[in-house]
Amino acid sequence: MQFHRERTVTVMDIQFEIGDPRRPRGHALLYFRVDTEPDNLYGTYIVTWPITVDLTKYVPPFLASQLGSAGNQQLTNFSEFAMPPVPTLVEGGYDHFVRLANLRSDDLVYGGSMFSFDLMRMMESVSEAVQAYADAWAQSEGARPTPGPAGDAAPAGSVSTTTAAVAAPADAAAESDGMGVNEVLWSFMSEGDRLAEMARLVGRLRFAQEGSDASDISDITAEMTALGRQFPAEFNIGALLAAASDASSRGARLAQLYLDRCYGLSAGDAEQVRRLDVEIDGSLETG
Repeated sequence: MQFHRERTVTVMDIQFEIGDPRRPRGHALLYFRVDTEPDNLYGTYIVTWPITVDLTKYVPPFLASQLGSAGNQQLTNFSEFAMPPVPTLVEGGYDHFVRLANLRSDDLVYGGSMFSFDLMRMMESVSEAVQAYADAWAQSEGARPTPGPAGDAAPAGSVSTTTAAVAAPADAAAESDGMGVNEVLWSFMSEGDRLAEMARLVGRLRFAQEGSDASDISDITAEMTALGRQFPAEFNIGALLAAASDASSRGARLAQLYLDRCYGLSAGDAEQVRRLDVEIDGSLETG
C-alpha cells in the first residue's frame, strides 16, 4: 500500500498536509515541531462534533466549578476538542503520523513549532489550532445542510414520515452522546476523583430509592455502570453496584464497605483491603 502526503495548504495558523481545507473531514491528527528536538514530533487528535453539546447538563457539580460557571460559553456550546489537550511525543515520528492519517482517513495538520517544556503554551497552541480547524469546518460545504429537492417540503401543520422515522433514533443518539461526554470527562479525572464521583452516585441512588423514583434509579444505575468501566477489575465495581442496588440497610452497609475497599486499593493500602475483605465476607455470610 502506498501512503501519500498531499500538498500543504495553510489555513489561518495551521497547515493542511493531508486533506482539503475547503472540506475538512471533521477529525484530524495535529502535530507540532520543537526546534531543539529536530527528530521529535508532538501530536494530538482533533475532533469536531457534528452536533453541539451543552456540558452543563452532564458535568458533576464539583467538576463544573473547575471548568467554569454554568453560563460559560465553552461549556454550553461544546463542539470541538483535542485529546490529549497537551501534545504528546509520538513514537515513530512524522512517517508514522502520515501512515496513520492515510489509514484512518484523517486530515493531517501542522500546528507550527513550540517549546516542549512550556506546558501552558503547548495547551494554548493546541487550543488555537483546534479553533482554526473548527472554523475551517464551520465554513466548509460539508458543514452546511443540504437542501432537499424542490417541492419536498411538507404542508404546514404536517409531519413528514422521514422526520418521524428518525426522531426516536435521534433522541436515543442524543442520550448516548450524553453518556459519552461523561466518559470523556471521567477519563480526565484522577482515580481518586472518579471514586468521589462514584460515592456521590451511590448517595444519589440511595436518595432515589427512598423516594421510589424508578426513572431516576435507572438513570443513576446506568451512569454508575458506565463509570465503573473506568476502574480496574480488582475494584469489583460489579459487586458495589449490586450492593448499592439493594435498598435495604444491609445493602447500604455492603455498598459502603465495597466503596471503602476501592479507596484502599487506590491508596495502595493492602492491610485495609484485607480487613475490608474479611468484613465483606462476614456480611455476605450472615446475609
